[in-house]
Amino acid sequence: LGAIVVDSDLHISHLSLRASMSVLRVCPASGPSVRTHVLPSALALSTSPLLQDQDLALDSLLSLLRQLVLSDAVEFGDLLSSLRGRLSVGDEKGGGGAGAAHGGSGTKQAIANLAKCVAVITAATTPAHREEVVADLLATLEAGGGGGDGGGGDAQRTQLALLTSGDLGRIVDLSAVGEDGEAAARLQRIYVSSFDSASDDVRHAAAYALGRASVGAMPVFLPAILDALEENREKKQYLLLSALRELIHCHQLGGGGGGGSAADISPSIPLILPHLFKHCADEEEGVRTMVAECLGSLTCLQPAVILPQLKDLVEKHSGKNAPQATEEEPSEEAKKDALVCWTVATAVKFAIAGRADPSQLSPFMPSFLVLLREDDLSVKTAGLLMVYSAVHHSPQLVAGLMQEHILPSLHELAILNLKRVVDLGPFKHTVDDAIPLRKAALSIFSTCLEKCPGCLDIPAFVPILAKALADVEDVQLQAHQIVISMCVRHPVPIANAAETFVEPLEKTVNKKKGQKTGTELERVNEWIKSGLRVMVALSHVEGVMDCRKFADFVERTRKMTKFHPMLEAIDDER
Repeated sequence: LGAIVVDSDLHISHLSLRASMSVLRVCPASGPSVRTHVLPSALALSTSPLLQDQDLALDSLLSLLRQLVLSDAVEFGDLLSSLRGRLSVGDEKGGGGAGAAHGGSGTKQAIANLAKCVAVITAATTPAHREEVVADLLATLEAGGGGGDGGGGDAQRTQLALLTSGDLGRIVDLSAVGEDGEAAARLQRIYVSSFDSASDDVRHAAAYALGRASVGAMPVFLPAILDALEENREKKQYLLLSALRELIHCHQLGGGGGGGSAADISPSIPLILPHLFKHCADEEEGVRTMVAECLGSLTCLQPAVILPQLKDLVEKHSGKNAPQATEEEPSEEAKKDALVCWTVATAVKFAIAGRADPSQLSPFMPSFLVLLREDDLSVKTAGLLMVYSAVHHSPQLVAGLMQEHILPSLHELAILNLKRVVDLGPFKHTVDDAIPLRKAALSIFSTCLEKCPGCLDIPAFVPILAKALADVEDVQLQAHQIVISMCVRHPVPIANAAETFVEPLEKTVNKKKGQKTGTELERVNEWIKSGLRVMVALSHVEGVMDCRKFADFVERTRKMTKFHPMLEAIDDER
C-alpha cells in the first residue's frame, strides 16, 4: 500500500491511505507495519503541491494520521517532529516531488497541507500534548513579532504556525486551552498584529487563521473581527472580511470538521449582517467580492433570513435608470446603487454555486433578475454571471423564467456593441466595453443548450449566433463551439441558417497571419482551424450542402492547399 501512495495518482493514493486507515482501526496491532511501510510515503505526500483542499487524498491522509495517533501506532512527538521537518525539505526541494516545478505556489500549498496535518494529530492527542503544541505555536509567533518578516525561512515558519493554529481552532476550542483562555487571547492579538506584516503570505495566513479559530471559539474571536471592522480602517477591511468568510464557509461545509466544538452560527448572523451590508458599496472590488462570498454562504445556511434582505437591497438600489443627465459622470448615489446591485448579484451567484436550497431561492429569482435591465455595465455582467451559475448548477431555478425575464435581455446583450475611441496621444485605441457582456450571454446560451434546451427560442437565437461568428476572437471561438454542438442537437435550424454563416466563416479561415511568429502565430492558426472545424461540422448536417452559397464556400476552401494539413487533422478528429 505504501508504494502506491504517490502524488502522480491521487485517486490511488486516496484508496491506499483509506485502506491503511481501515486496517489500523480494525487491527491496532498492525500499527508497526503501517508506520514502517505507509507512513514515509504519507509524509512525503503531505508536502505535494498537487494535494489541494477538499481532495479525497488529503482527507484520507488526515484520517490516517489521526488514526495513527489514536491507535498509539506512533509516538505523537515523533510524528510531530517528522511533519515539521517536512517544511525544511520543502525549502530545499521546492515543496517535494512535483513541487520544484511549481515554485512559490508549491511551497505555499505544502505549508497549508502541513498545517492541516499538524492540527489533526494535535486534536487527536492528549490534552497535555495539545497544550504543549499550542504553547510552542505561541512561542514561535511571538518570537517573530507575529509578522514573520525576518527572511524566507522565518516567514514560512510563521505561516505554518498561523495556519496550524487556525486549523486546530476549527477542530477544538482554543479558549479551553491554557489558563483562563489565555492562549486564545494571545492568538487573537497575534492574528490582528500580523495584518501589519510586510509579507502578503503572512497577512493572508493570519486572516485564514483568525477565521478558522473562530469556528471553535466564536465568543472569543468573532467579536474581535466585528470590532475591528467597526474601526473602518481601509487597509485591513479585506483581511477581516476574509477571516469572516473563512468562519462562515467552515459552517457551510459542516462546522468544526468533525471535532464537534463548533457553536451554531445562527445567533451571530444579526451581528454579522450589518458589517456586510456596510461594505456592499465599497469601491474596492476585492472587498465587495469578500462580502458577496460571505452573503452567499450565509444564504446557503439561512436562506429564509438572508434572501428577503438581499431582495430589499435590490428594490432599494435598482430601478433608477433615469434619462441621461447633462453631466457624463453618474452621481455618487448612482455609483453606490450600482456597487450594491453588483454585490447582491454576485452573492446570489455564490449562493447558487454553493447549493442553496432551490425551493427557498426560486421565489426570489424574479426580483434578482431585474438587475439584467440596469444601465450599469458591471451590474449587467454580474447579473449574467448569476444567470449562468443558475443554468449550470440549478437549471430549475430559471427554467420557468427564461421567456419572460431572461431571454429578452439575453438577446439584447448578446449583440450589444459599445465601441469607443481612447486617445493615447501618439495613436488612438478602440475599446468595446460590451465584450464581457457578449461573452457571458453566449456562455449562458451554450450551457442552456446542454442543461435546458427547451427553454431557448432557437430560431430567434440563430441570427445572434451568425453575428457572433463575425465578432472578436474570443466571442468567435465561443460561437464556433455552439454551432458544432447545435449541428448535433438542432440540425434543422442550423441547416436553414447555413447561408448566413458563410461570410463570417470565410473571413475567419482566410485571416491574414502577417508577420506573426511563435505563440501569436499558433493562436491565429488555432483560430483558423476552429473556423474550418465549424465548416466541416456544418457540411455533415443534412440539407446544408443543398445551399449553393455554402457548398461553393466548402469547395473553394477544400481546394486551397494551405488548408489541407488542418482539414486532414480535423477529419482524423472525427
